[in-house]
Amino acid sequence: MRPPRTPGRRDAASSPQTPKGFNPGDPVEVVPDEPGLRGAHFAAVVVGPSAKPRGYTVEYDSLLESEDSDRRLREALPARSLRPRPPPPPASGSGGPPAEHAAVDALIDDAWWLGVALGRAGAPGKVRVCFPETREVMEFDAADVRPHLEWVAGEWRSPDSMEIPKTMPYAKGMQIEVSKLEDNSVVAWSPAVVAKTIWKNNLLVDYTLSKCYGTALSEEIVDMKHVRPCPPQPSEISLCINDEVEAFQGDCWWLGVITNVHPEFKYTFKSAHLGTEVEVNQKSLRLRYDWVDDQWEQVSKNVAKLKFTQGVKVEVCSDDEGFRGAWFEATIVKPVGSKFLVEYATLKADDETKPLKESVEARHIRPCPPDIPVTDGFELLDEVDAFCNDGWWVGVVSKVLGENRCMVYFRPWKEEMEFEHAQLRLHCDWMGGRWMRASPALEM
Repeated sequence: MRPPRTPGRRDAASSPQTPKGFNPGDPVEVVPDEPGLRGAHFAAVVVGPSAKPRGYTVEYDSLLESEDSDRRLREALPARSLRPRPPPPPASGSGGPPAEHAAVDALIDDAWWLGVALGRAGAPGKVRVCFPETREVMEFDAADVRPHLEWVAGEWRSPDSMEIPKTMPYAKGMQIEVSKLEDNSVVAWSPAVVAKTIWKNNLLVDYTLSKCYGTALSEEIVDMKHVRPCPPQPSEISLCINDEVEAFQGDCWWLGVITNVHPEFKYTFKSAHLGTEVEVNQKSLRLRYDWVDDQWEQVSKNVAKLKFTQGVKVEVCSDDEGFRGAWFEATIVKPVGSKFLVEYATLKADDETKPLKESVEARHIRPCPPDIPVTDGFELLDEVDAFCNDGWWVGVVSKVLGENRCMVYFRPWKEEMEFEHAQLRLHCDWMGGRWMRASPALEM
């Protein structure tokens, strides 16, 4: 389950004064705070005070100095790593099996390891225990399982009488995602719902999709470190080659990268875990975000770098009164200092014969948006761009008419106008070097 503990030996000083707390000969348990050893309790005896303030030298009951030695390991430890030995559990059979989801200690490799008892009984005289941190389930003789007790302010307390820490960010009914691990690395995320919070930092999760990569699993008890909230996602986004993404396959979101872009919003996805490639629809993809220090970090920084060169088709907006919110099709003529000279496709110069040319700042220029196919027609509350007055104006479908026509509501002016489908496109925003589609249902 875990590697045996082989710490280096530390020598105690010759004659420091014994700190108040433990005396030589006191039986104690060592509670390490080292990665891979958290949750373990090693039986030991206090030898005496150590050289450091509030420290002790202990001799372990079962750990030896080395594999070739028969001498028990001695180690100098801070007082916070020690606690008295808990009272012995009830005699076998008198207390009955541990309650479902009760905190217990199980004896493994000469140490008591903190786990959670499972309600589904195994063979007679056996107890099944799960270890939420490593996500292992093991079966033990009942004699090798004891109720877990916490040493708090000089007295023993059962977790049943203790509250879930207020730092627990998850609650019953919350939608979350649970990591799928291979060789201790996250390869996918499974959608789940919190069914129960369990002392101290554990969750009983119900998988909303009961199968993940061939493994049928309806529920599991996991440590909070294996869980994250559902990541934020726009409803639509244009992806690029080398974008780090997650693809929904086999009821999990698998980590990988985009290796090719195809028409009609299809992409080639390469799994980071398996190395295989598959063509997937955009609806099965999302940008990869990592949950770090209680906030989301976008992993993929492969945003498109704008290169406005001669001949590139773009769209231009204006801050002038009466034009705000509209985008006008144009072509880059040339850079002019920090600006760009553009020629509009629909706007005319003062003589009404030649296309209008003007210099505009880069912040008012964006690439032409993607052509998103609308196979089944526009729907009520779709956010759209409507082509009128020589530009594209953002609005929302307020009524779907027959014969490929819609009514569009323009919020700034509180007006409705009728358009043919050919005069409409789904609205997208250019944000952070990517095209993103707004969610439907604008308030009218």
